[in-house]
Amino acid sequence: MFANYLIGLREGLEASLVVSILVAYLVKVDRRDRLAPVAGGVALAVALSVAFGALLTYTSADILQTGQQRETFGGTLSIISVGFVTVMVFWMRRTARNMRSELSGSLKAALDVGVLAVAGTAFIAVAREGLETALFFWSAVQAAGSTVTPVIGFSLGVATAVVIAWLLYRRSVTLNLARFFTWTGAALVVVAAGVLAYGFHDLQEGGVLGGLNTLAFDISAQVPPTSWYGTLLKGTINLSPQTTVLQAVVWVVYIVPVMYLFLRGSRMPKPSPQGAAVAASLLLVVVFLGCGANTASPTGAKATKGDGPVGVTASDTACETTHKSIGSGTRTFNVKNTGSQITEVYVYGGGDRIMGEVENIGPALSRDLTVELPPGQYEVACKPGMVGSGIRQPLTVTGSQASQPVDAQLQQAVDGYRSYVVNETKTLLTLTIPFANAIKDGDIALAKKRYAVARVHYERIEPIAESFPELDTAIDIRADGVEPGAKWTGFHRLERDLWKNKDISKDGPLADQLVHDVNTLVSTVATVKLKPDQLGNGARSLLDEVAKSKVTGEEERYSHTDLVDFQGNLDGAKTAYAELRPIVVARDKALAEQLDTRFKTLQDLLDTHAEGHSFKLYTDLTPAEIRALSDRVDAVAEPLSRVTSVVLK
Repeated sequence: MFANYLIGLREGLEASLVVSILVAYLVKVDRRDRLAPVAGGVALAVALSVAFGALLTYTSADILQTGQQRETFGGTLSIISVGFVTVMVFWMRRTARNMRSELSGSLKAALDVGVLAVAGTAFIAVAREGLETALFFWSAVQAAGSTVTPVIGFSLGVATAVVIAWLLYRRSVTLNLARFFTWTGAALVVVAAGVLAYGFHDLQEGGVLGGLNTLAFDISAQVPPTSWYGTLLKGTINLSPQTTVLQAVVWVVYIVPVMYLFLRGSRMPKPSPQGAAVAASLLLVVVFLGCGANTASPTGAKATKGDGPVGVTASDTACETTHKSIGSGTRTFNVKNTGSQITEVYVYGGGDRIMGEVENIGPALSRDLTVELPPGQYEVACKPGMVGSGIRQPLTVTGSQASQPVDAQLQQAVDGYRSYVVNETKTLLTLTIPFANAIKDGDIALAKKRYAVARVHYERIEPIAESFPELDTAIDIRADGVEPGAKWTGFHRLERDLWKNKDISKDGPLADQLVHDVNTLVSTVATVKLKPDQLGNGARSLLDEVAKSKVTGEEERYSHTDLVDFQGNLDGAKTAYAELRPIVVARDKALAEQLDTRFKTLQDLLDTHAEGHSFKLYTDLTPAEIRALSDRVDAVAEPLSRVTSVVLK
């Protein structure tokens, strides 16, 4: 917020001083009849600046349909805005002392011409500041990654600027403008350095520049992005806990010479029409390149010629695709959420093998999913609320495919499952943060609503999470598992306070600790190495977990949301098995068919207990329904236990 407050204060004061000087001059020369044209010119300049900001927002959100295009567009504008603001801080430092005389001279000449000239003088003077401010503030908001807090900070800065300008006009205060613009300019150079580094990071994400995964440092464990100090550093100097080498180099290369020259008193040349033309040309060229950026996978494979992206429209009740049949190769799915809930979209192969997924798509947002698809039959599944088996559409992929050796298939299975685990932990963190925020806000109803939605992602990867005992204990331990003298933390401690104690007034530190522990899990899982046997054995252990604690109602003893956990464990087991399924089909087709049937039977039975996009409470199940679920779990677990020996023999 502070960085945006600074932008609003400095830029707002520049514009406010312009207006106050124009008004003071007209009053001084007794030409109050020209105050209305000045007000009209100022209003028109403000409207133009707001419209420009809206145009930037609309362009990046709606005209640019792919993530790569939006990242390229945003990164380019961020870089250009830093160029403008750098010229501006040097110009203002040089001209602060003479601003009044320069503006008065311009207005005096305009008075001799007429009303339109007066209005034009006010318009040009304010519009220059307004357009620069709109561009730089928009870039700063993109770098901050949020909207509300930057807008509040910016608005408070503008309001402060208006008050200061009014007091200066009334001679109530005195202000050394040269000194003010020197110190605020230096602070703005620091902000600009962060925006510039973020702009280059956007170009990396857009595929224009490389090195996205080459980090200069990763201090996310020491400076969690959700901590108060992480938020402070992000909001003031745009420090990202995970900073690429290019970002770090850009930050240093910009701030060292610019800050030196600024504090030394050196002057930068005034922006010329030729310079503006070059900047505009650069914008058009880079945006054009971003719009045509290659959306291929890291392997460099391209989609089959003649086949465009597959459009996917996900609503609360439907999942619509623009294609029913496509060619094999690397395919891009343009996903748009038109519903009222957060959703996720999966592309499933045979046996519900996850070929690709894109999660945490908020209402009215669009995301891209790029996935390599060999020939075969697939399903595109939309999951509103991010629970259940999803609303599915069939998809046929045509073409020819060469067979792979078993070792290559095993490695592909391990890589696919590892990607799934990494993505699930990231989504877990993304959804744990709003849950923790609801706890800290004391909103019991909202925290209850967000509890199971976040936890399901932990249940999907439980075998991997349990391989880190300290983290598993901190995040997922139940009351009866806490060692004597140890502190009880994690989801289930908060679950008890939400449903049983109905008091979360002192749980803010517990919520922060949970976010910290989940963030540590994300960092830890990102480095984990898996082996083929962990997939088959992990799938079986997930079903054992269902039989041990979900079907019995022990896991969620306060909230009784056990069936959501049940679905999470089942999702994880199906995913692990699905990665191995092609090998199982080749070596024991009967076993694969048996598992396909029994997984489907179990899922169909669980779906009968769905309510909306979630499930009924465990306490609403009858003994006969619980027994039926238990029997179906056992029916899957027995053949699933043979998978590891089949794929490794």
